Amino acid sequence: MASTSRVHRFKALQDLLNALDQKQQPLAQQETLAIDPSKESAPAALVPSAAAAPMASEAALAGLSALLPDSVVQQALHIVDAGGITCVCSELGRKAYEVQGQKMSHLVLPNGLYCSCPYFGRRVLEAGELCCKHWLAVQVAMRCRVGVSSSSKLGEGEFLEWTRQRMVGCATTF
Repeated sequence: MASTSRVHRFKALQDLLNALDQKQQPLAQQETLAIDPSKESAPAALVPSAAAAPMASEAALAGLSALLPDSVVQQALHIVDAGGITCVCSELGRKAYEVQGQKMSHLVLPNGLYCSCPYFGRRVLEAGELCCKHWLAVQVAMRCRVGVSSSSKLGEGEFLEWTRQRMVGCATTF
């Protein structure tokens, strides 16, 4: 029963994160029409307004606070604002992110649910939290297209070695 509740909560988290992604929203939700006072033609000229996009983002961020501890949301937003995220890509397009923590950097796999930080192991895997601040920061940065300070491309072997070195508790051979 508890796992079903967690699955529903995670689905709600994914839905809220998707609401931050402006490319996924239909044009009608991204823009509203406003009257352009500089045009004197009749009827009044209509111009796109970005007012609906920030409202959708604000609602999604408020929803995140309902699903996650406020400290996780606030710290994730701080990481994004500080540009504490680095994207590392392989030649075949695989991506992993390195997120700067308070004492060290952490590996985040964006297309799954993994972070190498201790909070993830204790609170997400063992206690049932939905995510850590590093994973959330990467998800917000990917969808809002901000907060990633640099990007690098590695060969497949280099990428594998890079991720292997940063993963916690993994065997040394795959």
